[in-house]
Amino acid sequence: MPPAPRTSQESPLLTRLLFGGLAATLVWFYGFLGRFGPSKEESLAHWLVSTWNKENSNYEHAWLVLFVIGWLVWRALPAFKAEPREPANAGLVWVFLAIGMFLLGCRTVQERPCVASLVPMVFGILHFTQGWKRARHFIFPLSMMGFLIPLPNMEQATTQLALIATKLAHHMGGWLGIHTILAGNSVYDPTGNWGNWKIDEGCSGIRSIVALMLVTYVYGMIVHKKWSERLVIFAACLPIAIIANAIRVTSILVAAKVSVEFASGFWHDYSGFLTFFAALALLMLVSALMKQGLKALKPKVKVSRREGITTKPESGTQDPF
Repeated sequence: MPPAPRTSQESPLLTRLLFGGLAATLVWFYGFLGRFGPSKEESLAHWLVSTWNKENSNYEHAWLVLFVIGWLVWRALPAFKAEPREPANAGLVWVFLAIGMFLLGCRTVQERPCVASLVPMVFGILHFTQGWKRARHFIFPLSMMGFLIPLPNMEQATTQLALIATKLAHHMGGWLGIHTILAGNSVYDPTGNWGNWKIDEGCSGIRSIVALMLVTYVYGMIVHKKWSERLVIFAACLPIAIIANAIRVTSILVAAKVSVEFASGFWHDYSGFLTFFAALALLMLVSALMKQGLKALKPKVKVSRREGITTKPESGTQDPF
């Protein structure tokens, strides 16, 4: 006789014991197993949290990502509960994949594949115990964990971005009548009146790019339903961030023409906020153009004209003419 299919009616005690054992196992391997970090004695959780500090400030946003993941999980719960519970053995494929990633990371003493293995592990457990229809609602929240893992070789990226931002600021300043001399990642005032400016790696925009990638991913997944539109949104993230950062650098040059102290002090420290909002505005513009086309650029006021007829505006409205 063929084996009986798995049913959704299981012993509550057995289910609790199963989840309790799985939770304890995950907590041990990801929270207490000391094999990682510079000393090779840190747990994965300790190593990961240690990268979310001011010394590695490109990932200070990770604390916010934790709250975003929690909000996305809470947002997906109604749809998760509305689906029928249909446990599937296919979920074990994800579990075995996660185990392989974890063992590979342990063998090579690499933290990132071990941390990344938590995503297919949790999804596989949900798929195995709850079924695909339920588990699929947590794909988006689980994918957000990618923003918690610091990318390697960020220092090389900051150097290249600093050069790009310097070149763009040099040309933008020229369009505004601010003549500068370009040398690597530095711009010089040919008159010597408002100083020389060097675009350091910390000002290269890598922080804005990482943060904007996070916002772009969440915005694209929630607002746009077509994957073609989502891919365009994701692809626009990098050039928008670079342009926005170049605008910030140009604004510092403009401010320096007025006051060098103001440009190097207050404006240098706080202009990043305005640049980030400008990048978001550009992102929303790209989104609107994809959804509405060129109509998104037209004014929303609709004016009608009737020849030979004089109409009296209704109460509470203004005459369009």
